[in-house]
Amino acid sequence: MIKTEYGAFDGDKWESISQICFKQNFREEGYQEVKATPGDYGIEGFTRTGKVFQCYCPDESYSSAELYIKQRDKITKDLAKLKTFEKQLKGFLGDTKINKWYFVTPIYGKNEIVAHCTSKRDEVKSWGLSIIDYDNFEVIFEDISFLHPHLNLAIDSTNQKINLSPDTPITNTDKLKWKGKEINLVKNAQRKHSLRFDENAPNIDKRVDDLTEKTIASFLGGNILLRMWQNEYPTEYEKFLSIVSLVENEVVEKCMFPVQDKNALYFSFKSLVEEKLNATFPKLEQEMIMNLTNQVLADWILRCPISFE
Repeated sequence: MIKTEYGAFDGDKWESISQICFKQNFREEGYQEVKATPGDYGIEGFTRTGKVFQCYCPDESYSSAELYIKQRDKITKDLAKLKTFEKQLKGFLGDTKINKWYFVTPIYGKNEIVAHCTSKRDEVKSWGLSIIDYDNFEVIFEDISFLHPHLNLAIDSTNQKINLSPDTPITNTDKLKWKGKEINLVKNAQRKHSLRFDENAPNIDKRVDDLTEKTIASFLGGNILLRMWQNEYPTEYEKFLSIVSLVENEVVEKCMFPVQDKNALYFSFKSLVEEKLNATFPKLEQEMIMNLTNQVLADWILRCPISFE
């Protein structure tokens, strides 16, 4: 699976979503899908204005260098099919000649892929194929942004789960950089986390520091995730704020009453948030649900909605 800001994709999901976007984005240009059966001719579809499209998404994650090699080799292989299947493609295209060959993939491997596309353009033009518009032919590399403005619609219609969580979790690079500083929000976290422990528990100070570090990381990383969600799915984001506000009111009320086991109360709040998010946002991947839940709990710990009596 390849992870993007719009979720994770494998080859089949990427092709399905791309086809929906191509049909919407190029409807006025007479877009025609080309099925992979009975033969793979190296294109997913074309328009009557001379645009040809090929999709690619590997089924596993690679480093940028490895991804570049995969993309480079795929472009080379599929462009060669223009020569191999010239006669069959001529049957599809009719009088249409190819002036733009688009390679559409979720993310860039390396910028060098553009130079490879330029090199392959010149090579294709040297073949003398009857299906090429030699005056205007280009090989163009595009990433997921090419599928806008219908990408979100396509994701919804294919039941693609959404996960905007970054590949690398946000952590505090300078451990305990807040220690000894008069930061009210951090002092809130330290005080509240200390109350979660039995007074006879060992190493309480160290454990409180660790929990405070995790709280700060969850808050910062969660805020990045929320900004991405707000930008890409503003309606869902506003719904999230409303749900969290309602749950927060319930949490504040529950915190007015003393309890024996404050740690159990904390985890009951966490379960409540996760349950509400799962029920409200069925299209979110569990990883994103967990990261959002951690952000909400961190926010409540740093401010004062969670206040152990």
